[in-house]
Amino acid sequence: MATRLSGFSGMLAAGLLALACGPAARAAGAVVYSNDFENGGVGKEWSADHVDVTPKDARHFLGPFITDKVTLKLEKLPKHKYIRISLDVFIVGTWDGNTEFGTHGDRIGPDSWRMDVEKGMVLVDATFSNLDGFGYRSPRDARRQSYPGVLPGESYAPRTGAAENSVLGFEFTGFDNANHSLDAIYKMSFLIPHDAAEIAFNFKGADCLAADGDEYWGLDNIKVEALDDSDLKKLGEAEIRRLWEAIGGHDPAEEWEAFWKLVEGRDDVARFLRDKVKRAGVDKKEFARLVAALDGDNFQAREQATEAIKEMGPGVEKLLRDAIEASDSAEVRLRLETALKNLSSAPPADPETRRQSIAIKLLRVIGSKEAQRVAEELSGK
Repeated sequence: MATRLSGFSGMLAAGLLALACGPAARAAGAVVYSNDFENGGVGKEWSADHVDVTPKDARHFLGPFITDKVTLKLEKLPKHKYIRISLDVFIVGTWDGNTEFGTHGDRIGPDSWRMDVEKGMVLVDATFSNLDGFGYRSPRDARRQSYPGVLPGESYAPRTGAAENSVLGFEFTGFDNANHSLDAIYKMSFLIPHDAAEIAFNFKGADCLAADGDEYWGLDNIKVEALDDSDLKKLGEAEIRRLWEAIGGHDPAEEWEAFWKLVEGRDDVARFLRDKVKRAGVDKKEFARLVAALDGDNFQAREQATEAIKEMGPGVEKLLRDAIEASDSAEVRLRLETALKNLSSAPPADPETRRQSIAIKLLRVIGSKEAQRVAEELSGK
């Protein structure tokens, strides 16, 4: 699509960090790093030092970046059990969300952004879309996004979960030859189990983001805290129940917030889920029958068996992996691998199975021995 980017200034050279930025107090329960980039400074903690200013309100931010991988590495952390990281993510330009191909068959997406702990947990791997209007001929042309889905493969309206929209002053020309403000700010916060002396966070835009100046991302207001159990507020049973009731797909932004708040409940949440979540029941005889059908002569029967396995839910994961290893048929292995991939790339259609999948993911994020035991119980292992 024809676009025009205006407002990005030239890259500012890295400056000296002000006392208010960079590494902070080295004690558990305190902020160990913070930076709002307003002084233009980026420390040695970062793998990139590009700082720019928004056209409107002159906000300083780290970026802009496109397909770049940017790393924040913090060392010599105090003794702790958890790390909390909070940040603002700027999504700027014609992000196409889940859409893969344009009107002329050209590859335009999916436009995704990823944040992970190096050699550890993936915190965000989602698509984003700013195209909720942009001069399209029809509202149905708006391009949907997967953020803030707790499970992969969700589909929500453009800019769902954004804290601010069209406030940074970046403008692009649409098909209607009018200028449109296309930017969104997402405020994110994550609590993760962690006790090592150093940690590295990676941030990266998808390789298919447009390199011609119309799709960017940036970071602002970074804060990292090293915490102990005493720094976390205990969640009461009523609060845990209220948060779990938000896990239902009715309000994706509320569900996302509730998920990460429940992480703070740790073993209390694990015990709650043991009693509240239905265990994954897998009929092993039916699974074996379906696997046998995958190797039959009837193509339609093979297709039906593949779809039936995909619908068996998260409890079938171990059976799938064992069957893949045991099979000597290339087609059967391919069909089983497709079903396994489907478990991690598309949310279950059944609401109860979906909640079960979210519960298992939540327990794995909590990561304690108790949470791991409950996760195995719920997944049928």
